[in-house]
Amino acid sequence: MADVSLRLNPITQLKLEKNLPEIIAITSGKGGVGKTFISVNLAICLAQLKKRVLLLDADIHLGNVDLFLGIRPAYNIADVVRGEKSIEEVIFKGPVDIDFLPASSGIKDLIVNEPALLHKYNQAFRQVEPNYDTIVIDTGAGISRAVLSFVLSADKIVVVVTPDPASITDAYSVIKIVSQINIEIPIVLMINFAHDEEEGYALYNKLNLMTERFLQRKIIYGGAIIESATVAQSVKKQMPLLLHQPNSAPTHTLRNLVRKLYRIPVAETPKRGGLFTRLMTNQEYDFCADTEEDNL
Repeated sequence: MADVSLRLNPITQLKLEKNLPEIIAITSGKGGVGKTFISVNLAICLAQLKKRVLLLDADIHLGNVDLFLGIRPAYNIADVVRGEKSIEEVIFKGPVDIDFLPASSGIKDLIVNEPALLHKYNQAFRQVEPNYDTIVIDTGAGISRAVLSFVLSADKIVVVVTPDPASITDAYSVIKIVSQINIEIPIVLMINFAHDEEEGYALYNKLNLMTERFLQRKIIYGGAIIESATVAQSVKKQMPLLLHQPNSAPTHTLRNLVRKLYRIPVAETPKRGGLFTRLMTNQEYDFCADTEEDNL
């Protein structure tokens, strides 16, 4: 009988070998660029494709995934860390049957101040992790230790950037630090608030030329979401765009992003552990990018 595993793509092989989900981190160098909007709609799109999705809010200071989903969770990861709730009790059901783990308020202590708790939480999380095909992480913005720990735990990274010069500079900083530590993690650039497609692609070309020249790596073009009232309305209504306006141009852009992510293989499949196993491994890195954010 032929070896079926040889014909499987790396994502499928990962599921067969370790029964682990693919991890996608959505991040940005600067806040206010639409990172959470893209995280939520990416998770919705995956769920519509019949994937079992866990959406994790890992934004320490501005975690607001719940607002985009229109739900009000009573508990979060901090309650698990304190031993007051089980992991199952802090995972909430969202639209299209995605699962949502509100983690923002408990992440800083978990990653920065009390890394020993990672081992305890890892044991709990490993019980539910095999239930999912994909984990989508909405990270914080910037280059603090807590943010980078999650970003570097991903199989694929989506960096969200806008035409604002500060956003471009900060996005490059994120790409640079990730590349210095692990150049093999694929990075997809998603442009938000573009005036038109041409501006979006020109911005991608600019950043890709910089990464090729100075970092010796390429980044992948994820697409450009054109600034529109459609997006603003979905945010105001606290309804994911893919449900509010399923046939809109921004929706098609987000679906194309998912298609591009699907085509990217997962690197070093046999060496990858679960999410919190990876977070524990990342504590070994000496992040030169630690900022005042870690000491707040």
